[in-house]
Amino acid sequence: MVIVTAKVKLQTGKSEEFLEAVRVMKPQVMQDPGAIQYSLHRSAEDPDMFIFYERYESEEAFAHHLSTDHFKVLAGTIDPLMAVPGEIGKWVEVL
Repeated sequence: MVIVTAKVKLQTGKSEEFLEAVRVMKPQVMQDPGAIQYSLHRSAEDPDMFIFYERYESEEAFAHHLSTDHFKVLAGTIDPLMAVPGEIGKWVEVL
């Protein structure tokens, strides 16, 4: 299993546009082969800070996700909304 996090800091006032783009994409991601979980969380301290938490069956499933048209559309939509580049992390379960 592969766990991916993506920390996103948005420009002030861009949250609703960002959230709508993710709402459109989530059902598409959950149909990707090997996608287990795709969730978005908002910071309790900063309303412009979000983190994606994603789980995939394998590296191949995550690579497939990155190659999809819906991922490319989302990236193209949210990149201009971000205040700074996103921080991506890959994790493996140990306990």
